[in-house]
Amino acid sequence: MSLTREEIEYYRDRTFWRTPAQQVRDIPGALRFVNATGFCFAFTARRSELPCLWHAACGERHPHYPEHTHSDPYIGLVWQAKDDLPAQKALYYGKAIKARPAMISLAFLPAFYRLIAGGRSEESYIADYMAGALSPAARRIMEAFSQRSPQITAELKLNSGYAHPRKRAEFDRAMAELQMRMYVCKIAEFYDPFTFLWEQFHLRFADQVAQAACLSLDEARHLILRRYFKLMGAASATDIAGLFKWRPGDIASGLQHLVAEGELDPVQVEGERKMYYKFGDAF
Repeated sequence: MSLTREEIEYYRDRTFWRTPAQQVRDIPGALRFVNATGFCFAFTARRSELPCLWHAACGERHPHYPEHTHSDPYIGLVWQAKDDLPAQKALYYGKAIKARPAMISLAFLPAFYRLIAGGRSEESYIADYMAGALSPAARRIMEAFSQRSPQITAELKLNSGYAHPRKRAEFDRAMAELQMRMYVCKIAEFYDPFTFLWEQFHLRFADQVAQAACLSLDEARHLILRRYFKLMGAASATDIAGLFKWRPGDIASGLQHLVAEGELDPVQVEGERKMYYKFGDAF
């Protein structure tokens, strides 16, 4: 069997909600979209790498990114969703996928946490720092969190020693690092004055952290990989590596497992030399 790129994109139009009939029009609709997809990007998705809430709000495959985003109703809906839904603890919003703003449903959050955070304890940041896996700035921020959580950005900077304007870039890099490693998460935004409220991940999502402890690494990858192919219709090992940054051996093992279960079948895509796998009877 051989697939065309257009056949794959047509399949994704439906699973990514990129049609007028599926268009996300409000905050409850945004939550339904995230829960239906399991995980997605918030604002942009290059080359259909994952569903995107902004695309779903537009109801289009290739919407034109507006020049004036503050007056655009579709961008505005995504901005409101990324503020309101995390504040309600209805989903996770952060940089856990490809270091870009993403949303993960509570159902899939344990699997992502298991793969990203492993089985660490509250004090694991010290071991990560000693092993060179965490920057000095990130360690100081975590020490500030150990005194109190949550904290707004200004007091977190003050308590960690990064209140000086010249240290802003270092602080921002450390916060991005801690988000990507699921040590901390943003739980609210305030606009008068503008600031963020941050909390330690294991406190904010205690139930999901407990569920993650019951998953093996293979089980977590299997859950994510199966949903990924259901969303994508067809994809390659290269696609998976570029998105999730998993090791080649882990990707190969995950693909073999899904093929053995009858979930995936090898398939050729016109114009492509690499091997693709298609999901079930998607085509």
